Amino acid sequence: MIWLILLKEANMKKNTGKSNGKGLFMIFSLILSLVFIAGCIMNPSTLNTSSEVRDVTKTPTITTSQKPMFVEITAGGMPALAIKNNGSVVVWCENMNDLSCKPPEHLTNVSSISAGPQYVLALKQDGIVVFWGIPDIKEQIPTLMNVSKISNITAISSGCGHALALKEDGTVIARGSNLAGAMDVPANLTNVTNISAGCYHSLALKNDGNVVAWGSNEYGQADVPINLENVVQISGGLHHSLVLKNDGTVVAWGSNENGQSDVPITLNNVIAISAGYRHNLALKKDGTVVAWGSNTNGQCDVPIDLKNVIAISAGGAQSLALKKDGTVVSWGVLKFHESAL
Repeated sequence: MIWLILLKEANMKKNTGKSNGKGLFMIFSLILSLVFIAGCIMNPSTLNTSSEVRDVTKTPTITTSQKPMFVEITAGGMPALAIKNNGSVVVWCENMNDLSCKPPEHLTNVSSISAGPQYVLALKQDGIVVFWGIPDIKEQIPTLMNVSKISNITAISSGCGHALALKEDGTVIARGSNLAGAMDVPANLTNVTNISAGCYHSLALKNDGNVVAWGSNEYGQADVPINLENVVQISGGLHHSLVLKNDGTVVAWGSNENGQSDVPITLNNVIAISAGYRHNLALKKDGTVVAWGSNTNGQCDVPIDLKNVIAISAGGAQSLALKKDGTVVSWGVLKFHESAL
């Protein structure tokens, strides 16, 4: 309709002798512009849809234009989280209405995070521990929420109903549910450098490379293998335990109902490990990731082109990897959404 009116106006001007070639050229250019705009409306694929939500299970990357710089990741039972380089926290979940997926507003200066099945602990740079998630867990872990009672915390770890805190002096504090003795920290346990809470059992790594375990032992998850030494990292799963030795080999024990304690025979050159509920991740020196155990939701289907990884985290039925460029890749039951940014 618009171009018919313009042509009519052009003919009127021609009849009055006031039209010239320049005027007709301008009108013709305008018509072409209108035709192009109409074509874009008819074919939306020509427009930039920057709000697209990306499924990382299919495309394990984050859009470059919105690429944040993450420095730490953790996968829990419900939520998955990442710390950005400004100390803020990003959370994404299958159900974003879950309480564990709603961190406190204005949460900043976070240095470490640990996620349980339905709750999260965040350790701030000033030693304050922040909690969010289901209320009954909060009631079980009151002391961890009160920094006036616990100070100088350097590490935290979340179990199913209990939590561990490592202090600067190398001692360990446990709070929460004491089901199966998960909070019964051995007397005189000192010189601890790392902690990990399984579901209802706990692990502590001492500075001499030895491992101490306590709590639930229904599946032998607290039976540290005899002569196990030179351990540099520990990780507790649902009912199994995983450790990394200084020679780059991995040892697992406890439940093996999904093959989670069957460490691949050829696995070596490992620099980091993470035990999920029923699966495990291992990060190799070359920046690649190996997974084994339960694969009910694809949590062991490591993306084929995944490389340059610097950190890993295994959760309930999801897996996370942090790459050298600061991007996060997720696979399994949870897909990383750009909307979480």
